[in-house]
Amino acid sequence: MRHEALALFEQGIKSRYELDVIIGIDEAGRGALAGPVYAGACAITDPRGTTFINDSKLLSQNQREQAFELLPAHALFETGSSTAAEIDELGIVQATYRAMEKALMRLLPAVRERWGAGSRIGVVVDGPLLPSFLVRDEHLISMAIIDADATVLSVAGASIAAKVSRDAVMRSLARRVHGYGFEGNVGYGTKQHIDALRVKGPSDEHRRTFVVKRLAEAEELLFGQTAQPDARKHR
Repeated sequence: MRHEALALFEQGIKSRYELDVIIGIDEAGRGALAGPVYAGACAITDPRGTTFINDSKLLSQNQREQAFELLPAHALFETGSSTAAEIDELGIVQATYRAMEKALMRLLPAVRERWGAGSRIGVVVDGPLLPSFLVRDEHLISMAIIDADATVLSVAGASIAAKVSRDAVMRSLARRVHGYGFEGNVGYGTKQHIDALRVKGPSDEHRRTFVVKRLAEAEELLFGQTAQPDARKHR
């Protein structure tokens, strides 16, 4: 039933705006302390038999990886990313938009080849705001929908592509960046990860702006907001 709702909602958008195809876009890794932020762009080619597609957050790791293997038979998709250094330089919002734009630009040629150069292409982004690169593009019919990864089939597909691709990168990083638990936490701020940062400091793969903020928050919880200034005096 849930899958039917995803497919029907997407079809409803296509019918309302007279679209030939929808490209769904979603991100992964926005809240992590380390590693890149990833974006997926996905266009469904055959919705039949796509019950495996769902919001990646609702799938287990095994289910996501199985879905990723099945996705090419039913969709065209690409990913894009922004590094930890880009996140520190641009801020997480603009770095995420850059990753989304990369994914979309990589996918568009294949979409236009399949549906025709003059096809009406819609773009649905998961979130409350439309990225500036889509606002400027007059050739696409673009919209931002909150929780689109849970309501629009192509966006759910994009969420799987982004999440599985990023997780694979983080597990690969764990083989050369040791001691932070990337193989399990994929860069998110688990207790093990925070404890390692206190002892080792950040690696080159960490988002320095995120780490400073998160360690300060953890320190507040440890010492208490009112006790924190006194604790600092005695360091």
